[in-house]
Amino acid sequence: MPALPPGGPLPRPPGAFSRAFWLLCAATAAVMFGVQMLTASLPLYAARLGASDAVLGMMAGAVALVSLASRPWVGAWLDAGGAPAALLAGIALYVVAALGYWAWAAVSGLLVFRAVTGLAVALFHTAGQTLTVGLAPPERLSQALSLYSLTLPVVQLAGPPVGVAVARWLGDPGLFLAVSAVSVAGFALAWPLRTRAPVARPRARRLLHRAVLRFGVWMLLLMLPFGTNQALLAVHASRRGLDNPGVVFTAMAVGLLLGLLAASRLSAGRNLRALVAWGLGATAGGMWAAAALGGWWLVLAGLASGLGFGVAQPMVYALVANRVPADERGSAMATVGVLLEVGIALGAIGGGLVARAVGLGPMFVLAGLAPAAGIGLVVATARHET
Repeated sequence: MPALPPGGPLPRPPGAFSRAFWLLCAATAAVMFGVQMLTASLPLYAARLGASDAVLGMMAGAVALVSLASRPWVGAWLDAGGAPAALLAGIALYVVAALGYWAWAAVSGLLVFRAVTGLAVALFHTAGQTLTVGLAPPERLSQALSLYSLTLPVVQLAGPPVGVAVARWLGDPGLFLAVSAVSVAGFALAWPLRTRAPVARPRARRLLHRAVLRFGVWMLLLMLPFGTNQALLAVHASRRGLDNPGVVFTAMAVGLLLGLLAASRLSAGRNLRALVAWGLGATAGGMWAAAALGGWWLVLAGLASGLGFGVAQPMVYALVANRVPADERGSAMATVGVLLEVGIALGAIGGGLVARAVGLGPMFVLAGLAPAAGIGLVVATARHET
């Protein structure tokens, strides 16, 4: 496939999405399918290696902590025109991490390569969001962010249960090789984007963007339950009688898909903050349902949580993109990304520690309080609507 010409995206009719945008979505779908293959299977693999609930939380927390520490520097690089290179570097690190889980089959090795994954997340996701904003028609920005985000639920529908099935069929080495192969395919799809030039270069680099901090706090409260789910939902579902915990993540993906589709259709001309508040409420309900239910009923909890994430997250990013000039969007997206990772780390590490003290059920109840509090913050700042 030939590289895109330098100097910007391919010509497109007014309001239409470019070939480069769809290529970015395809590359992201491939990479995220590999990531999702590990969502349910990696915690189970870690448990077989002797990891406790607290260590499972630390594994997810390691990703978030490294990502949040890296995102400010990544954002400055993106504002200087480094988004395509950062995207490719992130994919390469996903491959390194997947092979590392196989090469160093110990709890300590998992923690090390989860940290590598954290750097991959900071590079890949921040670059992907920044490129999406740059490639989108201005009048369809919120829709573009929703469509780009659709790659996650589409692959999450099959990724977690496929990962568990591959591990049972080919063993853990076969799973990690399969994940690596899928990531390499994503790298090949993203390669033509390397000549995508920035629209503008900033006069000065910044690590954090103060103008979007309040949106970042909303994202933190939304993503704290996400970190809890990533770290502990598979084990919780297994203990509550679900044979393949991956189906809960599939239900979450269905909810996420429905939420993103709804957000894409409702965002034009609507109050984006109201959609954020609605998504926070659905997320809180999903966490409380996870605490109360068992067996196949946990599918409802995953569905509600995914619906909340799908509605709220792209609306927060749309508010951020509309808040700052084009040449500051890299640092703005990175700032929100830092607080996103803080939320995931608090949910994962804190959730593991709380679960050890009071049990998994009460821990999910407490995790649901974060997005509930976020609704109050959104309502309290409604008068500042931009």
